[in-house]
Amino acid sequence: MKSNLKRLRYFLKDSNKKSYYVIFKELLQLWAIKKHFPYHYIGRYFYRKDAPTNFKDYLSVQEYNRLMESIASRNLKHPTISSIIVDKLFFYFYCLEHKISTPKVISYNFKKSFFFNGQTFTIKSSSELVDYFLMVFKSANISSIFLKPTQGRQGFGIILLNEVTILEQSSQVLEALINNPYIHQEVVIQHNEVSMIHHKSINTIRLETFIDKEDIIHFLGAYMRFGSGDSVVDNISSGGFFVPINIEESKLFKKALTGMIKGARITDKHPDSGFVFEDFKIPYFDEVLTLVRNVASLFPGYIQGWDIAITENGPIIIETNDFPGLLQGEFSYHGYKNKPIFKEIMEDTKEYHKTKR
Repeated sequence: MKSNLKRLRYFLKDSNKKSYYVIFKELLQLWAIKKHFPYHYIGRYFYRKDAPTNFKDYLSVQEYNRLMESIASRNLKHPTISSIIVDKLFFYFYCLEHKISTPKVISYNFKKSFFFNGQTFTIKSSSELVDYFLMVFKSANISSIFLKPTQGRQGFGIILLNEVTILEQSSQVLEALINNPYIHQEVVIQHNEVSMIHHKSINTIRLETFIDKEDIIHFLGAYMRFGSGDSVVDNISSGGFFVPINIEESKLFKKALTGMIKGARITDKHPDSGFVFEDFKIPYFDEVLTLVRNVASLFPGYIQGWDIAITENGPIIIETNDFPGLLQGEFSYHGYKNKPIFKEIMEDTKEYHKTKR
């Protein structure tokens, strides 16, 4: 209820919305086409003057929910792969086994038990934690490290631990780590051209794949996420925003968006750096497509979302998701119903719900 009230408030305050007559007419058109009230018309900014004209080709809330239920049912057919994907430590070891480029896990912990260089340490106090990570920093010749919950999602629980601020951070870090399993991962140095847009977070590409009945890998949507302010993560749920990618041209489209309940920002340049997004040529994007196409065959699922960072030496896989939200990627294709392969996905969805009855 609160989130819907937020959306309504932003809608009413938006000075760039169409006339109420046009909005009402388009809502009625969508209602007639979709056979249910089109709540997504407001939540996905279709009421704005600069909205896509083919808004009828985008998934409604009900269509999206039916699709995600179908995806979840297909994930159950690959429980081993799903268990590798959802656990960042398992994922890292699987990547090592198959020589997949991914950030190095320097150490990790299962609550109070910490593991580094083949040794086990028991950490119970802030001072012991400080001593442990100072040892890790010195041995690994690093000055910062990302701490990530092994089964965390959407950037929640991630901490950037720095050598110079470790004393100030120790209480927060201790509380997080001794109550949860964490990986302690190297900090990726992203490509300078990407860092120019926003240097405080690792700005990743989300690329969605679909494996059809013939085991052919298809790309669905793609977008690039950026953090803002002092945030060290780029997740939309954590206040970041996304820019759809023109996959054919390896470029960003014009507008960046956030979710309505996260501030309802739509902008053509980064709010901190002033960097203009339109036509930014993504470094190594062809290599991103090749990497994901090769690696997707090692994770034989259905629909997956791949998070890729771009370094000076090429792309590196941060993680994958076997239950990715597809609404952002849809903007890169101006509505998934415009994409021929999506018809097969919707047929699968229809078949799933038919057999479920």
